[in-house]
Amino acid sequence: MEGNNIKSIVANIIIPIIIGATIYYLTAPNVIFVRYIDDFFGIGFHINYLSTKNVIIIFLRNYLLDMLWGYALVFSVFFVLGNNKADIMKGFVIAFAFSVVMEILQLLPACKGTFDMFDIVFMFFAEVAAVFIIRRLTMKEEI
Repeated sequence: MEGNNIKSIVANIIIPIIIGATIYYLTAPNVIFVRYIDDFFGIGFHINYLSTKNVIIIFLRNYLLDMLWGYALVFSVFFVLGNNKADIMKGFVIAFAFSVVMEILQLLPACKGTFDMFDIVFMFFAEVAAVFIIRRLTMKEEI
């Protein structure tokens, strides 16, 4: 795989994670990892005045973050499998199965989280989008 495609794949892993972590940090001060960051730096910067009844805010906070995570996961699995075009669907199946398992684990009392079937649906669509983008990136090198 060409160097430019590898850079694109790495960017499609890192950028969604950074965006998601930033949104999470700003909008969810009660989340464990956010509290750890606040404790580490000794200060917190959060947006506390967001309406929890606004549809856009609900989508952003509850589903977009999972979508970004699932999207980056597909690229990560594809990268780990060796950037092989034949492994795109294999990577998708691994990523989606992992996403479903992580969501189902939230049903257990030992895991702090909220199971939501819509999380699985939205992650599926984000992971499918990642497959199409990977296919497009890998097709460029054939031309």
